[in-house]
Amino acid sequence: MLEREIENLLEQILRNCGWIVDVGVKNRQVYRQQPRSIDEINKLKVNGIQTFPDFILYEDENIAVPIAVIEAKRVEYKNLEKAKEQGLNYAKALGARFLFLYNANRFIAYYVPTEEVLLIDNEEVNGMLPLAQLRLFNGRKLELNSKVDIKSKTDLINVFKVANDKLREAGINAGIARFTEFSNLLFLKLLSELNEERHYNIAKPFLWDSYRNLDGEMLLEYINGTVIPGLNNLFDSSETQPLFSALKIRNTIKLKEIVQKLDTLNLKQIDTDIKGDAFEYFIQKYNQTNNDLGEYFTPRHIVRFLNDIIKPTFGDKIYDPFCGTGGMLIIAFERIYQTLEESGLLDDTNLLALREKTIWGGEVSETAKIAKMNMILSGDGHSNIIQHDSFSNPVEGKYNVVISNIPFNMDVSEEQAQLYFPIIKKGNAVSILHILKALKRESVKSRAAIIVPDAVLNDSSMSTLRELIVKNGQLRGIVSLPSKVFMPYTEAKTSILIFGSECAAKTEDVFIFKVKNDGYTLTTRRRPLPGINDLDEFIALHEEMLKNDYSIRLDHDNLFYIPRDKILRNPNKSLLLSQYFDALKEGYIRLESILEPIKEKNVEQYPTASITKSEFWGMPLGKDLWGINFISVTSEDNSNYNVVRKHNISFNPARANIGSFGICLSDNPVAVTSAYPVFKVKEDLRGKYIPEYIYLQLRHNPEVLEDIAERAYGTIRQSLSQKEFIKIQIEDKSYEDQKKVVNYIKDKFFKMKKLEDELVNFRIE
Repeated sequence: MLEREIENLLEQILRNCGWIVDVGVKNRQVYRQQPRSIDEINKLKVNGIQTFPDFILYEDENIAVPIAVIEAKRVEYKNLEKAKEQGLNYAKALGARFLFLYNANRFIAYYVPTEEVLLIDNEEVNGMLPLAQLRLFNGRKLELNSKVDIKSKTDLINVFKVANDKLREAGINAGIARFTEFSNLLFLKLLSELNEERHYNIAKPFLWDSYRNLDGEMLLEYINGTVIPGLNNLFDSSETQPLFSALKIRNTIKLKEIVQKLDTLNLKQIDTDIKGDAFEYFIQKYNQTNNDLGEYFTPRHIVRFLNDIIKPTFGDKIYDPFCGTGGMLIIAFERIYQTLEESGLLDDTNLLALREKTIWGGEVSETAKIAKMNMILSGDGHSNIIQHDSFSNPVEGKYNVVISNIPFNMDVSEEQAQLYFPIIKKGNAVSILHILKALKRESVKSRAAIIVPDAVLNDSSMSTLRELIVKNGQLRGIVSLPSKVFMPYTEAKTSILIFGSECAAKTEDVFIFKVKNDGYTLTTRRRPLPGINDLDEFIALHEEMLKNDYSIRLDHDNLFYIPRDKILRNPNKSLLLSQYFDALKEGYIRLESILEPIKEKNVEQYPTASITKSEFWGMPLGKDLWGINFISVTSEDNSNYNVVRKHNISFNPARANIGSFGICLSDNPVAVTSAYPVFKVKEDLRGKYIPEYIYLQLRHNPEVLEDIAERAYGTIRQSLSQKEFIKIQIEDKSYEDQKKVVNYIKDKFFKMKKLEDELVNFRIE
């Protein structure tokens, strides 16, 4: 999209927000490419050079100083930080308090005096704001929610909690079953609230108000016998795959309590993604003990990112064979709908085509029904989402867009594997082969973006698949995501594979873009990091790539190119970046330069120690950690174990990616299973490197942790081999600086232990 086209689109957005745009209209508020007065024009002249922002916004004709400046850039504009700096300079020169950056893909809003992003209710502003809202800001933050709204959002979470508890009390224990049951009731309420606005034409007997006051058996019988059949008939559900299933709950008292809780809310007026909030709540509650919901969850910003890559347009046939609750498809549908609406093309014919001939999905579990419900609430009243096993139901050449988060490490049968070529009896491989088979071969517009575990990039059992997609040119590139993107739901390191058309010209290289900042902290709680991030940077680069069909190399610190012939010469056809680019970073040193492996069998029968990420310091004895159950998780005879002496470092290869490293700080040796490698500082370097410092780098340096995550790979569980361990790079500090770090941590640690002991021994006199 040209910059001029983006500016025209932005004008329409400003109109929709209530800004007066048209030239010659009284109280005009929007000036394009030139400010309102000669004085302001002179303020924008620097060293004799005259430049102007794309848009200048004024409150009214009586206020001389503009309130905001907008800088519009093409999506492929790569230097977003430069655009921010340019926009801030314009805003400061004119005295404007707000800056908006816009590239037809995303808005980023700044409070100019502090150069920080704007926040509303602690959420980053991601769209254009009306004047009335801008006037409410007294700084970078605005609390918009009234007490009633906050109460409503809080009540929403409380409803999820009550429903979760009531359904458990009613005997529905599985996470997916409990969420599906609650979703049925949630959607009954939402459909009734949206009936008139969305023109669902739901008859009165099927609306919430017709049964919300019923009690006991009558309530359950009415919902199952009248409401659900009526809605299934209205939304053309098949008998074999009805949209709504009869409620399974048999405890009518608990059912009534849930209905009463839902009845207190006006869901339509709550400014939040209710469906997404509900799903995340149930996942969080269940992920503590059960992962049957987490497998369906893709973080919302990653869903948007995949859609940014794919750029769904009207006329595309879009498919997600593993659609879960439908997140990928919903965003695709909403984007096409919005584009049609903004361009004035949303007539009945196009709307019908969008609803019936654009979106397809498959899902093996009961969440297929939730995906259908979500699509209906998004405006698609006739979605082509079916519940079936996509592995067993290949489709050939039907779609030109596939967007999906594949199910990780699923089991497949011999019969399923034989439906695809090459025959690889691995769920990850079959998922990818299913997707490639579904793409139209003859269409140059065919494309796919799919999330995969990093095992796909290096697992030896999938080398044939990697050879195929590299050799035929369909694999255009890889976006390597940080290791914590899916936390707290899974520890798996993931990447996005980007495929193009099989009939398009083959590029010489496969690109790899390494995401370091995805807009959130790389911690379990994943707090937002406002402003420009690497996902924004990649989308700008990707727009440039699309212009030349990926054939020209671009320059970016996070972007790497690997020649296809180099990948094909690799014995394993590996697609891991570290196999091709592994230069030593400035100020770092590899472990192989300072550590050496040791292998001492435990002939003295030293006690078995445990290595766990939960232990900050040292290696606790297994019997102290596990008590009388310890013998059930280890071997009674540990003579074949490895000895770990004082200042030796060991690790659990299968859990190194989550921090399972240990250092022996005791004068008494301990033993660890023979699967755990043991290392010590080289004899000639003992006065130069402190073992505790090396251990702290492995456990607490974010860059080192990411290095570990990228080197830990495997088929089922990510595993760090001894060969890859010694390639890890840590900060190379002087001995004195190492000592400062270690002493600082030791001091903190022993103070903490002292406080813990005081609390344990505390008694009220």
